[in-house]
Amino acid sequence: MKPQVIAVPYRYDEFEEGLGLGPGSLLKAGLQDRAESVATAQLNDADREDDRTAINIGMLGKSTAALVARARSSGTPVLVLAGDDTATVGVVSGIQKADGASRALGVVWIDAHGDFNTPDTSYSGILAGMPLAVIAGLAGPRWREAAELDLPVAADRLLLLGLREIDKAEEELLKTHAVSRLTTDQLRSVSVLNEAIEALARRSEILYVNIDLDVLDPHVVPSITTPSAGGLEIEELSAILTSLVQTGKVAVVSVTSLNPGAGARGQRSVQAALKVVEGLLGAWSAVPSPPL
Repeated sequence: MKPQVIAVPYRYDEFEEGLGLGPGSLLKAGLQDRAESVATAQLNDADREDDRTAINIGMLGKSTAALVARARSSGTPVLVLAGDDTATVGVVSGIQKADGASRALGVVWIDAHGDFNTPDTSYSGILAGMPLAVIAGLAGPRWREAAELDLPVAADRLLLLGLREIDKAEEELLKTHAVSRLTTDQLRSVSVLNEAIEALARRSEILYVNIDLDVLDPHVVPSITTPSAGGLEIEELSAILTSLVQTGKVAVVSVTSLNPGAGARGQRSVQAALKVVEGLLGAWSAVPSPPL
């Protein structure tokens, strides 16, 4: 099946700046031809608030949510290409709009970082380190409100894969909420991975998978802006994605954090990301039916 593709070409709330160029680069590299359709989320100038980046990201999320909901109703795979992970709040909002906020949604977060910080736990205050905590209802109430995310996702339906860099206070927050997670090394055990996927699938009616490309080793994506040593190879990530989509419960996948700049290094990263997505699409043959 060809996917409905939604591009969110923003880094935070800045259009086609830095990581915001990633979605377009993937489409130009060949994904345009693999898509059933392509739609682009937008943040209108009239919706912007000066010096309120989180609110602006939320308003962009509202646009993303509307497109995700429409694409989800088609009953085909939905692939979101976003500049950074802050777009995921809008993606979850869109899934809830299409499937109903009460339908049990599981989120698989494939990332070298937890992105489970709140303003109280974050050392840097970087918003890109908070979206999973926002989705879980632990931070960003106005961000969620702007994105029209009605219901937080329960912590027992969150699964972090590939985690290898985490803040101390973020670690305590993950422990407090008993969020399931596997490090890069643990992912290399097929039985451990499959057990975690099966456990989440039992608790969830549908699944959303977010792939931050920094889960790959920096030699694979040499232009990545948040490099973390000891990451996955393309083949390892592809095997994980195949295991996930074979559950038949994956409705939406997002790919974020592609930096197409830095000359030849950027082009190598684009080709690596393209290979990951093409492998995903080759294995993604079934999605859960949307509500009638």
